Amino acid sequence: MMNRKKIALVGAVITFVLMFQSCKDPDITAEKSATITALNCANVTFSASATSGTSYTATATVPYTGGNGAAYPEGTAVASSGVTGLTAKLSAGTLENGSGSASFVITGTPSAAGTANFSIDLGGQTCTLALVVAASKASVASLVGTVTPATATSGVAYSGSATLDYTGSNGGTYDASTASSTGVEGLTATLAAGTLTSGAGKLVYTIAGTPTSAGTAVFNLSFGGQTCTISIAVSASGATSTAKDTVVITYSGTSASFSNAFQNEGVTVTTSGADVTVKSTNTSKEIVYLLSGTATKGSFKIYSEYKFNITLKGVSLTNSSGPAINIQSSKKATISVFGTNTLIDGATYTTSTEDQKGTLFSEGQLSFMGTGTLNVTANYKHGIVSDDYIYVSEATIIIKSAVSDGIHANDYFAMDNGSVTVSAAGSNGIEAEEGYVAINGGNITVNSVNDGIAASYDGTDATITPYVLVKGGKITVTTTGDKGNAIKSESYTTIGTGDVITLNVSGKGAKGIKTGGDFTLTAGTVKITTSGAAFYDTSDSDIAAPAGINCDKNLAIKGGTLTVTSTGSGAKGISVDGTATISGGTTNISATGTKFTYNTANTSEAKGFKSDGAFSITNGELTIAATDDGIKSETSITVNEGSTVTITKSTEGIEAPTITFAGGITNVTSSNDGVNASMGTTTGGTESNDGSNIYIKGGILIVAGSDGIDSNGNITITGGTTIVGGPTSQPEEGIDVNGNFLVNGGILISGGSNARMTKAMSTNSTQVSMYITASAQVAASSVLHIEDASGKEMVTFKPKNGNYYFHFSNPSLQKNVQYKIYYGGTYTGGSFVGGSSGWGLYTGGTYSTSGATLKSTTTTSSSATVNTISF
Repeated sequence: MMNRKKIALVGAVITFVLMFQSCKDPDITAEKSATITALNCANVTFSASATSGTSYTATATVPYTGGNGAAYPEGTAVASSGVTGLTAKLSAGTLENGSGSASFVITGTPSAAGTANFSIDLGGQTCTLALVVAASKASVASLVGTVTPATATSGVAYSGSATLDYTGSNGGTYDASTASSTGVEGLTATLAAGTLTSGAGKLVYTIAGTPTSAGTAVFNLSFGGQTCTISIAVSASGATSTAKDTVVITYSGTSASFSNAFQNEGVTVTTSGADVTVKSTNTSKEIVYLLSGTATKGSFKIYSEYKFNITLKGVSLTNSSGPAINIQSSKKATISVFGTNTLIDGATYTTSTEDQKGTLFSEGQLSFMGTGTLNVTANYKHGIVSDDYIYVSEATIIIKSAVSDGIHANDYFAMDNGSVTVSAAGSNGIEAEEGYVAINGGNITVNSVNDGIAASYDGTDATITPYVLVKGGKITVTTTGDKGNAIKSESYTTIGTGDVITLNVSGKGAKGIKTGGDFTLTAGTVKITTSGAAFYDTSDSDIAAPAGINCDKNLAIKGGTLTVTSTGSGAKGISVDGTATISGGTTNISATGTKFTYNTANTSEAKGFKSDGAFSITNGELTIAATDDGIKSETSITVNEGSTVTITKSTEGIEAPTITFAGGITNVTSSNDGVNASMGTTTGGTESNDGSNIYIKGGILIVAGSDGIDSNGNITITGGTTIVGGPTSQPEEGIDVNGNFLVNGGILISGGSNARMTKAMSTNSTQVSMYITASAQVAASSVLHIEDASGKEMVTFKPKNGNYYFHFSNPSLQKNVQYKIYYGGTYTGGSFVGGSSGWGLYTGGTYSTSGATLKSTTTTSSSATVNTISF
């Protein structure tokens, strides 16, 4: 027995010793922690250089010493300071025993040039990683991207390319850059170094890698100050695999099921019938939530502390008591659209302390992409609404109906590509409430009651500029409500696109484009039609007149083709409170409505182009048909070289206090004054010189009117060619002037009737001229011909109407020289100067006295410049 006790005691001791030794054995004990003695950021190497504003993905290799050979896991993302926009993340690995190096993956887009600093740590040691960011030499105005192929399969190697079309390039050089996919990881986009083509061109990124899961691989490609988002739809492979980066939610009737790959990483998913609620505290990964299936009574609601992606892949959600998708997160939500998807909300919402303003509602930013279609029906308020911005880079979005706005952003609305169609029977089509609207491409079609596309902020925050900027894209807007505007901004509006913009407004007082700031057109084809009438708005105590364009500040047309057709009573073609400048392009205006009269003190006429400030045109084409004034300025009108102005119908053709013709071709047809300089009614009546002026310095001016040229002040001609066709009957004139009428150069030929205010040129004119009165009318079918004694032609003029009075001056006329004046005869082989139709100043042909009557042989004065001739 004693021996057995001893044996038992020895066995116990041996067991204890073995247990003690086993606790010391590294193969049996818990894994040891990774430690180093020093982390050397000063000797870091980067796999690629960084450039401001350009997507960046690179590996930083950081040396260390004193490694203990232990393994270490992947780190968390460390945001950069100094130059922001980048993150550094430690890649998992195993330390060397002694010296070695660790890898940190840096991704993002540097916000500026300078140094991006990262506070990194490894094995109990820390240091500051410094990445020098070079200033970009390349800049572009817009980026629009497409990817080929647009689909991939998880776990299968992918090879493709993304093509980014750019405009507004400065022709600068650029370095190589890379970007990694988010959402579904595993893909890398690489751009080789190169040089931009000045103006427009293409960038081609190669994309390679193996998608880690099903879902959407997203690339936010930044270059030259612009960002373009592209995506690749990644389908599941035939083999069973876990969707590593995706939470899969499947709807079926009144229920929903889900697969949550992040249930241990801060993401919880709960369901109540087909109502799905997600709460995510994960702040390290842009998680993809994949929605598919149909719910006749269901919804998707999410709370997230980090940006995320919602992929709609053939999902149909109808929620009778609230939003179909309700994003209660201020972080960016990327909505990837594939297949056909439908969202419908209820006419009434369950009361909630949370905002829920529409069918697809978000507290944060909304970014749409994908190759599919999203159909939205808004029975309660807005269709798609964000308390931040809304951005569309691709996808087809159809707001089938909306009680209020179709698309409503609290901040800005921007679009680079894709298609947006909005039917908003209750209010606006697309509205940026406290921001701007920027359209760079794609197709937009809006049918609304109020404003079609609006940047509507009218508050006092000076940091907000509510402008509308169109750089590309086909836009069609139809509005039907009173005082509705197809495009409206409270600040400036700028259009420069190669596409067509079509705006149709039919409500009373409605406007095609209404801008509280400047309006600028640089390119594109813009067609505006207004059919509504003016009306007296009792709330404003003023007339609300329709207009193709209504600009509260300055207007500039620099290029493109603009066509305005306004048919309603009192409707204007273009109305500008500031200055109006045309320096290129083609502008066509028709304002043919009748006069609107509320009472004797409140009327509105259909004017073609009205400007309170100075109006000028250079190197452009302007054609106007108007019931009232063709061009009216309260300040001045100037026609310069390179321009063509044609007014085919008007009561007053061109009217302003000061009118200057310095070049180009101007052809005016009016029922009253063709060109009228007036300061308004002055003391002493209309017979007095009111100080207004008409200056003719160059170009060709062709005028037909009751008073062809009428100045309540002065007329000064120093150059150019002036051709006037006055009326047949009294009391109107070819030229009517209250003040001085100076002819100091140029060519002048004018015909008019007997009239009480027709007078000869002022005697202090410096160029020889003739003031001719005839007792017998020169018929419109005849011609007036003047030649010198040798038969050299001075002028051959076919009047527009039967005339008695003629003004003629030419630099070739001389003092004390004999001239012959003929009526009749024939002119062959020529044409009319300036292209006038059926009448005017002949040029380039031959005059024959056959059938003509010699009315006068006269010798000009040897001292005076003005010669009054009667016969």
